[in-house]
Amino acid sequence: HSGLSVIFALLKRISEFPGGAGACSAGIECLNQWLSDDQQLSRLLALQQFPELLATLKAFASQNSTTASATALEHLSSLVPQLARGARNVPQAGEQWQTLWVPTLQALADIAKHGAQRSSAQAFVYLQRLLLERGTELSIPWEQVPFPVWKECLEGIMLPLLSTPGAAPGQAPDPDGARQASAAQLICRVVLTHMPDWVRASPDGFPVLFLRLLHVLVSEATSTSACREQLVESLKNLLLVISADPAFAELASPNVGETLLEGAWGVVSPAFPSLRKEVALILDPMAAEPLSGQAETPPAAAAEAS
Repeated sequence: HSGLSVIFALLKRISEFPGGAGACSAGIECLNQWLSDDQQLSRLLALQQFPELLATLKAFASQNSTTASATALEHLSSLVPQLARGARNVPQAGEQWQTLWVPTLQALADIAKHGAQRSSAQAFVYLQRLLLERGTELSIPWEQVPFPVWKECLEGIMLPLLSTPGAAPGQAPDPDGARQASAAQLICRVVLTHMPDWVRASPDGFPVLFLRLLHVLVSEATSTSACREQLVESLKNLLLVISADPAFAELASPNVGETLLEGAWGVVSPAFPSLRKEVALILDPMAAEPLSGQAETPPAAAAEAS
């Protein structure tokens, strides 16, 4: 156990020097051996070494445009789906994969937010795989993910991913807001994709979580200038879909006597007062005709004037 800790510490140290191609290749090859061998992987999990394994993969994945970073990112995206689908002969994985999924998402989210540019872009792609993909060998069996785990994922990982990245030493800046815009698009897609299951699983918990998401989206859209337009567009698309959904219209807000749709507009409209009208006109273009007609002189009045 102590020997493994020393090896992981050494590997993480090696990852800090991507210019040493030979050492990095040897380090990632060591990880490849552990991850490709079911017996070795089972041993690591039994010894509670998954956090160390994850931290080491994250360290290599954070490099910019190296073979080691590409390999580490691929491992981060594929390991948990393999365990969840029973593709690996790792006995304890059948019970543990959900507890491994959330930390893996956290590692990818950290790379997406703070990693080098290319690593960040690839991390967003793999987050989509782990959060959205269905019906493939690398998709998660969503029916096995309970709502509390999803809630932990959104509140602990996805919403912080949406917040404006800091510019602390060692962190990649996001001057054009591209990462924040990608985070907003991803979160909205996740919510819309899994919303029916969440409503069935927790009819009381989902409305609270949904309104919290809207509060964060609105807050970020009003406080940033770099990608304000993209954030508002994501918000608009989300509101467009829920406004057109008859099932959503029947959901109750946490506030007594209010629908969830009304509650949603109550969060959005104070910051973006014209958005509700924009959505309404997209859903019903004919609604614009009476408005335009009011500006014209009625035919009868025109005849009297003549």
